[in-house]
Amino acid sequence: MKDFKDRTAVVIAGGNGIGRSIALALADEGVNIVVADIRADAAERVRDEVIARGRRAIAVPTDVTDLRQVNDLADAAYAEFGSVEILINNAGVAVRPFRAIWDTTYSDLEYMIGINIWGFVHGVHVFVPRMREQAGEKHMVNTSSNGALFKVPGNATYTMTKMAVEGLSSVIREELAPYDFGVTTLYPGLVATGAAAESGKLRSMDEQSYDQQVKPYYQYALDRGEVRGEDRGAGRGVIEHIGSGDSAYAIEPEVVGPMVVQAIRENRASCLTHIPPIPGIMARSEALLSGYKWPGGE
Repeated sequence: MKDFKDRTAVVIAGGNGIGRSIALALADEGVNIVVADIRADAAERVRDEVIARGRRAIAVPTDVTDLRQVNDLADAAYAEFGSVEILINNAGVAVRPFRAIWDTTYSDLEYMIGINIWGFVHGVHVFVPRMREQAGEKHMVNTSSNGALFKVPGNATYTMTKMAVEGLSSVIREELAPYDFGVTTLYPGLVATGAAAESGKLRSMDEQSYDQQVKPYYQYALDRGEVRGEDRGAGRGVIEHIGSGDSAYAIEPEVVGPMVVQAIRENRASCLTHIPPIPGIMARSEALLSGYKWPGGE
């Protein structure tokens, strides 16, 4: 997309963190913004920030797990601006502490699948048919995670959901290309948003209580003697700090928005916020390539 001025972007989960950064970066390029967030006050604050930058904006409280609300979001966007050229499909949640799959409750699964997969699917299902019919350039950004690129024990459900986003996003990029419709998959690494802690507050008190009591995954490594007690911090450093926002490797969310704008401008298939996790990607590829062996062959 070469020309951003006077286009309209819907930014789902735009009330803080990465979504806010993308909304403001697009506004700085002359884009009008529809800020969608489950928290009305957060959406309204970002709306006001966009308006202060001289662009038009509206805030639409939206629970992406509810298809009706996502339809209402699209109706509001088209009623206000007449078209939508950019969709930022950014909703996502995680659970903390990281936990083994056998300690993952059905409620944990429903929570992450509901937002990370169904919320993403609802955005695609509602907006793509309308946007595809519009003349001119369109673009969609779908937020996966660099956690979809390598294995993090204790984070299986989140990884599953973000690999689902990666898979669907990569295929619809090919399907939409003939319609002047670009698609970028965003792979954030550690970004200091506090999103995991904040998203936990959206859960019921019983679920939050379980989060307090569940055995952290790293504890199993301690029990097996794989991590010594004095190395507990190092063991947790790999497992617990991912996504916590307090790691030395975390970047500020304000950095991400300009990265995404550039990826849209260049119609890139992917946008990584950090140096690619090459060892993890190579290990994944090698495991896949070694999986084919003809019976009786070498």
